[in-house]
Amino acid sequence: MADCHKHYFCVPPSEFKPLSAVALAITSAVAILIGAVSGNVAAGIIGGAFWIAAVFELCHFLHGGKLICLEKGVCAIGRVAAVHPVGADKSGFEKMDDDFTFDLILAPHAANETKSEMIASDSNQGRFIADQTAVTGLGLGYVGDSVAFPAINPDGHKTEILHAEIKGCRVHDVCIVLKVMSVPTAIAASICAVPVLGWIGCLLALLAVLIVTAIIGGIVWAATHNGALSDVMDPASGDLVPADDEGNGGDVVLIRGDWVYDAGHSGWNEFHPIRHAQKIVIDDKFMGTGKASADLVAAFKREVYDPWCSEVGKSEDPLVVVEQGKPGNGWQIHPSIDGCEEPPVIK
Repeated sequence: MADCHKHYFCVPPSEFKPLSAVALAITSAVAILIGAVSGNVAAGIIGGAFWIAAVFELCHFLHGGKLICLEKGVCAIGRVAAVHPVGADKSGFEKMDDDFTFDLILAPHAANETKSEMIASDSNQGRFIADQTAVTGLGLGYVGDSVAFPAINPDGHKTEILHAEIKGCRVHDVCIVLKVMSVPTAIAASICAVPVLGWIGCLLALLAVLIVTAIIGGIVWAATHNGALSDVMDPASGDLVPADDEGNGGDVVLIRGDWVYDAGHSGWNEFHPIRHAQKIVIDDKFMGTGKASADLVAAFKREVYDPWCSEVGKSEDPLVVVEQGKPGNGWQIHPSIDGCEEPPVIK
């Protein structure tokens, strides 16, 4: 079990800024080119500084600058609609994003419900898939995320889902390499503006730095921890079973984490990162065999959502965390068998 999620964050709407790394990189290239043509060392140094800033900005964006906080430490419950193993829908440099992801049909809704029907009948979890004024007010679009079930898809209907991500460590680990190597890269690029060394020295230095970065980055890329279900859920629970082709069934899963808007995609809300997940069993009436009415949603909230989410949330209560950290609570089998004694009180 790994806790890669600790490396990631989201930003309040007021602090969100679009990715500027590309603009910084272009500025860096222009400054270095000017320095090389004119022999102006200062321009080369400035270009190198912009390159370092571009790398740090890119990593900040990938770590969470692209995620707008909607609510932190929140709970959601739904049926598994689809499971996406690490790298299954990515290629090339996109594989740097090594998250394990899955999609939920929010309970107690059916797969043949439209997004508007889900939101209209559900004042509890409907917000998770609804566009938020905190986001649209920034001029960002919302397209939502959906899954098509073959047996009910001939009419073009797609089921609106809540996307959930279990973080891997690759972005964090590779970014450490990129940040460290951005400094020698900037120095090598600045050599271009030194009249005596000129372009040849510049190119040789950049080539050397590129080779070293590629070797170290490749090793870290291969050795990093990919996101896994066992990072947030008891491995004894087994794999996640999605709904069938008609959108029926599927494991019911409770997740807890940060509810965010991901500006790195076309625009949708998701749980990113998940910090806890567990399978639960609910009454058949909440399994989405028919479209959910407001009364059914109210019953689900009262009988399932509130009690389950309340109990799971207690694990993050500061007082509970303190108690769990005490030596006397460090037993695993039973206090009388492998219990730890409290340290003596020094007066």
